[in-house]
Amino acid sequence: MIHRLKSNLTHQALGLRAASVAVFLGSMAVAPAVSAYEANLTRFGPQQYECERGKPASNWDSFVAIEGPAELVLQNGRGSYAWIKINGVEVVGPRDFPRSGEVVVPVSLAKENTIEVSPHGKPGDCLGVRVTQFTEQTDIELTGLSYFGVNVLSMDVQREFYDLLGFSIEIFPAGPEQSMTYAQSLGFVGNYWIYVALSFLGPNQPSVDTVEFRGFSKNLEPPYANLNHIGMAYATFATTDLDGDYAYLQAMDVEFVSAPTTAPNGERFAFFKDETGTFYKLIEESGPTTPEADLTRMVNVNLNVADLERSREFYRLLGFVLEEDSSQVGSGELAAAYGFDQPIEFEGLDMKLAGGLPSGPGGAVIQLRQWKTPFNPEAPYGGPVNHLGIDRIHFPTTDLIATIEKMNELGFEQIGPIGGSSGTGGIVFFYDPDGIKVEFSGPIHQPLVE
Repeated sequence: MIHRLKSNLTHQALGLRAASVAVFLGSMAVAPAVSAYEANLTRFGPQQYECERGKPASNWDSFVAIEGPAELVLQNGRGSYAWIKINGVEVVGPRDFPRSGEVVVPVSLAKENTIEVSPHGKPGDCLGVRVTQFTEQTDIELTGLSYFGVNVLSMDVQREFYDLLGFSIEIFPAGPEQSMTYAQSLGFVGNYWIYVALSFLGPNQPSVDTVEFRGFSKNLEPPYANLNHIGMAYATFATTDLDGDYAYLQAMDVEFVSAPTTAPNGERFAFFKDETGTFYKLIEESGPTTPEADLTRMVNVNLNVADLERSREFYRLLGFVLEEDSSQVGSGELAAAYGFDQPIEFEGLDMKLAGGLPSGPGGAVIQLRQWKTPFNPEAPYGGPVNHLGIDRIHFPTTDLIATIEKMNELGFEQIGPIGGSSGTGGIVFFYDPDGIKVEFSGPIHQPLVE
């Protein structure tokens, strides 16, 4: 039986639980030295335009950027070409296109931009358009990956589930049941009504931030049904006894997607679900075993993305500059282990925050995956942040106000106002390029009204 360390931190607000945990557990990740992080951000696209016979159709769109130089990147497949205007000025015409291949055109951008694309070619020809802009920043200083957030149907059932998995530390309740400022920061117009718990496999570990939205703030739409949905599909934990855990948890009525399977890269893994239907992944590593579950650490949080290049550059700008390829392709048992009866293929990157500790909150990894087969184009959960399943990833920062100002300057969409109060700190949510919810917390230096 797990004996949980408990703390009645009833006055700790939703987004400040990471700071409470730092005091509660002792040593945590040390903030990296201030660094300039560089990225070639995708400002528009990638967008595919199909050519039609006859007069080219004009396609209009708008996008935000930083005022200054950028590049228009074009991919023409079988001799297609286009007239392209940015902010009303023609920057590309038919003369700029080779017969096939990539075209890169220097352009100048404003803060608010329009783009008009008029493609031409044979029916079925396709033109790819992307606008990129090299950017660097020193104002966003993340100190780790503190937790991922999961919304559940029943807090009581989920806490028993964590006991079963061997989570040994818990803070419950980990926040007030109602808070107007925090509710609005999550995208609610008014207030919410919640239960909150923080659960850890052990000291110096990232946590699972579990929320049961109740009553008028509850959203009963189920989590993603498949592992290839764009958004946060699952989190990965390591175990020292994958086969033993599979047998033990199955006997406890935990639903698995398949029996343990070995991937082409040698990783042994299995996916399972909680009662709400949220996916989790176990991978095997060496270590001592017990008759019960042998989970040791959180390995990564998965983010399925529509375009790997676009997402890679976004997270590089936040400091996730250490990369390892995690692409996979296969069929049969591998595909079945992901829940599919057809071959699967995805491009992937495991990205680690610069300066993060190997096993501490800064050491956890975000796993970006762009599914090729089968592909699901559905967008992630919209706001507010109350959809069942994994619906947010949290990064503490050394200066919340500086982070907000830089994210706004870079043109990323803020979900709601700051939640919290001066003196104790606050939280804020932004959408990443796919609409995945990214949460920042840190000190604030201005009064906020509760």
